[in-house]
Amino acid sequence: SFEEVRESLDPLKKYLILRRDVDTPDFVSLYKMFTIEKKYNARCTYYFRKSTKNLQLMQYIQNGGGEPSYHYEELATYCYKYRIRNREKVLGHLSEIQITFLKNLKAFRKEIGLPCLTVASHGDYVNTKLGVQNAILMTNAIKESAGIVREAYDKEHMNALTCRLADQVLGEAFVEQAIAAIKRGEPVLELLTHPRQWNSPFIINFREEVGRVLKQIYMNL
Repeated sequence: SFEEVRESLDPLKKYLILRRDVDTPDFVSLYKMFTIEKKYNARCTYYFRKSTKNLQLMQYIQNGGGEPSYHYEELATYCYKYRIRNREKVLGHLSEIQITFLKNLKAFRKEIGLPCLTVASHGDYVNTKLGVQNAILMTNAIKESAGIVREAYDKEHMNALTCRLADQVLGEAFVEQAIAAIKRGEPVLELLTHPRQWNSPFIINFREEVGRVLKQIYMNL
């Protein structure tokens, strides 16, 4: 799991880190993925957005040894709310956004009844356009205040990886390259997957794409 990956790893062991970002509410695909993981006794960290959380599934994941947690996007949400289209302007509101993150995480934990010891930044259209990621909120002080032991993009974590593969980048080549990485014995391999990339229903992905286009029009970026 993410909290187990530190700077000092056992050189005699190999680590496979499974991460899943639940960007869309495709719970049918998620259940299928979770069922396969249970079959092979694999544990995965699932990061749910506020808009995609599923309490029943999250409890199943927790009971199965996995980790359901928070896929946060407070900086992007703030930009949309106040129609901020300037990097410097949003950076001037980081303290306010961090307070919102802490409140949202507390509410998220309370609602699902789980610890959420790690979190992962969600990447949105506005993050790319402004060149500032949600992860900028995650200072050591914020992590300590919230009891977070790991952010998925922490330098300590990323530097520990010897190979990292993501399905939304590799597309159909993801499976082939993942198998190849396992066969060659990568010491610390991370596989990042998104349900929307795996035969997700057309209507779910279509709604997500329409929402993205409307955001672009609204922000005029």
